[in-house]
Amino acid sequence: MNKNMNHLLYTLAILLIAASCSNEETEQVMGQGKARLRFHVSTESPVVITRSTPVPTVNQLYVKIQNGTGAVVKQDSLKTLQQNSPVFLEAAEGGTEYEVEVYSNELKDVILDKPCFFASGAYTLLPEETVLVKLECSLQQFQISFNASDAFKKAFRTDDKLRSGDTKFKLTVSDENKRQVSYALGDLDKSAYFDGAKSSSFIKIHIVGTTLEGFPVDYSETISPKDGLLEKKDHLIIDLQVSETKSMMLKATPVE
Repeated sequence: MNKNMNHLLYTLAILLIAASCSNEETEQVMGQGKARLRFHVSTESPVVITRSTPVPTVNQLYVKIQNGTGAVVKQDSLKTLQQNSPVFLEAAEGGTEYEVEVYSNELKDVILDKPCFFASGAYTLLPEETVLVKLECSLQQFQISFNASDAFKKAFRTDDKLRSGDTKFKLTVSDENKRQVSYALGDLDKSAYFDGAKSSSFIKIHIVGTTLEGFPVDYSETISPKDGLLEKKDHLIIDLQVSETKSMMLKATPVE
């Protein structure tokens, strides 16, 4: 019994050693003459006041690698690439140029609740070289959020309460570049993210709808930030309040 058990243990040990050697040999063959990329990616946390921008985890980041002609040679989630590290890339003796991009969401002119964290770097890779890609992703947009009071949320007829001739609630937020996005009544806890490549000196709010009493609402307000300009990483919070007379009152609270 002991002899059989010892024989089994020896066999398992040999198999494990063989598998390890096989993996190393496979990596050597796959990586022969190629460069190897490993990744160390972090994210910059934005200022947190009243409502924070959700910072993506490794499971929410993606990697795109392009060669010198702009062709995509590798694109996958950061998690997958880290699990299968290293990434092998063709490399010429004189060096081969690559651009590495890491991002959380595709960058749009303006979009609801999809912050884009992004970082990129250029690398010249040599054969048999191992390169650690160290990038810190940061927010590429400015953010607009709303603090709607309970009275404001309850002041309008919801979709299921609308009658003939009523105007459905819609809040539109736009900037000086004529970019805009609209909110339904149930979306007010979401943030609008504007591409920070274009700054804006103001935000315009336009609200239409029908009050519970059946009165139409058509209200506009232009709001400027304290420092005069909304740029990448800035956050403007706008309070939405309703007075007892049901007239709209807005108060802008810029986040420094």
